[in-house]
Amino acid sequence: MKPQNFDFEKIQKNIKKKNQRKNLLIVVITVLLTLCLFWSVPKVLNQFFYNPAGKNAYLANNQYLFTRQIYNELTLPSYTLTDLTIDQTGIGSYQIKETYSPKYSNEVVGFQGLEITRNKRHYDNNFYPISPVFSQELATKKTASADNNLAKSNLLENIKALPKSTYVTVDLAFKEDKSIPEYSDWLNETTTGAETLWQAVRPPQNAITENKTPTVVGYAPTGSFSGISVTVTHEKKLNEDFPLLIGYLANDKQNNWPEEKRQTAHFKSMINYLIENEDFLAQDAHLLQKTTLKNILQAVEKNGIKIYGVTLRLPAFELEKILQNEVIKTAYITQLDVFPLTSQSAQLPGFHYPTEK
Repeated sequence: MKPQNFDFEKIQKNIKKKNQRKNLLIVVITVLLTLCLFWSVPKVLNQFFYNPAGKNAYLANNQYLFTRQIYNELTLPSYTLTDLTIDQTGIGSYQIKETYSPKYSNEVVGFQGLEITRNKRHYDNNFYPISPVFSQELATKKTASADNNLAKSNLLENIKALPKSTYVTVDLAFKEDKSIPEYSDWLNETTTGAETLWQAVRPPQNAITENKTPTVVGYAPTGSFSGISVTVTHEKKLNEDFPLLIGYLANDKQNNWPEEKRQTAHFKSMINYLIENEDFLAQDAHLLQKTTLKNILQAVEKNGIKIYGVTLRLPAFELEKILQNEVIKTAYITQLDVFPLTSQSAQLPGFHYPTEK
């Protein structure tokens, strides 16, 4: 057997090439793993925190917007969320800006800036809505009757001086709570052309916040909240789980329900939806929490809805009739719009305006 000749230089080159390919492969794999980790780890970590722009069982996205507008209907009589931006700033961190306007107005009355950082909410600035009548009715046991009558008298005199085409949005509180049928009968007997925007529901004594502030809750009797539209991807399931949460999702059977049953179902569905989506509430201790909402729900189940105040939009001359009604305890105008009449065509449809003096 002849001895073999080894080309050591060639062997070394082959080994070097193999090592280079191996090192290049390691570098490529390392880069790919790094990129995968860079993109996937934040997404994985974000799953452990509340995502306001994320989805739930009924929505493909924007769960915060949908839940916020339900919460606003429950707690804000006269304001609408007209703009919302959500920007993710880190893992589990989001910057949110909310813009509010009075209902039936394009005027901006407040911004609320907040940040959600890993399931904790922090406010940059707060929008404090005003609801004097409803808050005061819950905060005080008794208010002097003479003071109330004087305030109503002064408001009545001021209204008489307004053009008859003036529209007002007003918060009213009753001397005695009313059931839904009782309120409907009173409104039909007292005035025409009044639109009920919101009805304040008497909360039980145990429905108080941690700082003992009054719990003001209510609902829009139309069964639909105003504001930014949200696309519901599973409408049938939403209406089955929370009947009449959104009025236009009503089925044929629900459309034939009596008005009291429809309104009660809507109010209860709002509360139940918030209870089921308590991750929204848990971000902020200042919001009504699950226990408080359950107490309100139990009171409605036991006693029905008790209306102690309403927000109405109506012509000023129609408000004159209401202020002369003995069942009204207090009244507070939150918005006033004047439409000067220059001709018959300037009148708003559906109303016969008294002759201007």
